[in-house]
Amino acid sequence: MPEASAPGRLAPRVSMLTDDAFVYVHGQTLELLATVGVRFASARARALLREAGARVDDDSMVVRIPAELVERAVASAPHDVLLAARDGEHDALLDRSRTFVGHDGMGAMTMDHRTGERRPSTDQDLYEACVVADALDELGFCWYVATPNDAVPAVQSLQGIVTMLRGSGKHAQGDLSDPLLVPYALEAAAAASPGGVWDPARPVFSIVYCPVSPLQHDPEALDAAMLLAEHGVPIVVYSLALAGATAPITLAGTIVQTNAEILSGLVALQLAAPGSPFVYVGNSSILDMKTSTYGACGPEALLFNLALTEMGHRYGFPVLSGGLSSDAKELCMQSGYEGGTMALLSTLAHADLFVGVGMLDSAQFLYLPKMVLDAEVVAQCAHVARGVQLDDESVMLEVSARIGPGGHFLGARETRSFLRRGEHYQLKVFQRGSYEAWRAQPVPEAERATAVVDDILATHRPPALPVGAEERMAAAVAAAAEGRG
Repeated sequence: MPEASAPGRLAPRVSMLTDDAFVYVHGQTLELLATVGVRFASARARALLREAGARVDDDSMVVRIPAELVERAVASAPHDVLLAARDGEHDALLDRSRTFVGHDGMGAMTMDHRTGERRPSTDQDLYEACVVADALDELGFCWYVATPNDAVPAVQSLQGIVTMLRGSGKHAQGDLSDPLLVPYALEAAAAASPGGVWDPARPVFSIVYCPVSPLQHDPEALDAAMLLAEHGVPIVVYSLALAGATAPITLAGTIVQTNAEILSGLVALQLAAPGSPFVYVGNSSILDMKTSTYGACGPEALLFNLALTEMGHRYGFPVLSGGLSSDAKELCMQSGYEGGTMALLSTLAHADLFVGVGMLDSAQFLYLPKMVLDAEVVAQCAHVARGVQLDDESVMLEVSARIGPGGHFLGARETRSFLRRGEHYQLKVFQRGSYEAWRAQPVPEAERATAVVDDILATHRPPALPVGAEERMAAAVAAAAEGRG
């Protein structure tokens, strides 16, 4: 046989859609948008869509969007998006070259790791979650992981953005569904940015905008998203369709509807701010028919994630996918299986972002020790994604000849060299070793993770804000609260 050249690095990848499947889903999406249409309650959005050539019924507020308008919006959105870090060292450039990981979103409850109490989340919980994320190398950005229920209700989302910017030097991805809060959010972000000025080329925060399934856009949330897009704030469009409730019971029907809701949001955003940064969310879920509850995980969620992540990438968009969340109510085999499986598949599908770190109960509550355990899972997923280096140095035939049959490789200098280079993943919180060693000191993994959290909160300090930023941010929140009061 002819001698083969070394192929280099072999990296695993998960794919689901054929070319024909993509074309079919895209075609069905265009048919849905053009014939059934989407309800836009925003008068501004309807005006933009009408001017662009869509068929608008102002009485029903339903807009039927022609295929060419969708194609124009897809072409308008940038393929690469920068989620800038205010510390300048942890930028998340979404260009399909790596996966960045963050929390999940808006947990109304927190499991207090100090007391074991499950209680309403506070601003301090959100701050601590961001401090822990800032300290963990495996996390690349912060999500609005805990609702600050102790903040003034009208400005909770603004307070959340401020708290995330205080708690971490990494990018902050939040929620802002009130257009009246937009100038205050931009002022807070400007205060936190280097030089104290908002720079649309280096946006230190982004927002998640959610259409209302089925096939609707809330007026205030969309108006806020369009205003933010005009200032260069990246907009992440997350459908949140539930198969069997707010979307068809079939996975195929939900995939098409989810795609339609995201693309209809894209059209409005690109009409308001052509070329504005946009992130597609490759995630949907089911309504569990036995319990009538939201099912964040399970086999359907895995299939939704894979298909939709690939749809987003086929369009050329950066994609955020589901990751480490779980429907489990505690740390257990279910939480590990659901979160780990979804995280690995999202990594191997090359999602630009995935979320779920630190969350349980279908992303309903935050548990800080889970962040540490999830970070270990993220690191192992990244190790798998690196694949195998297949070349003469790595095959080590010369070393095998030197060791010979019956020898061992423990003392070989190459063994030490490859270990230092990360050939084998080294556990941090999870355990290997003998049963006897574990039995002599049987510390549960949650207890080990809690110790890491406590150490981080006691010793880690996020990068300092610019001089005067704290006061400017507090003033923006106070002014917003007064204006909304």
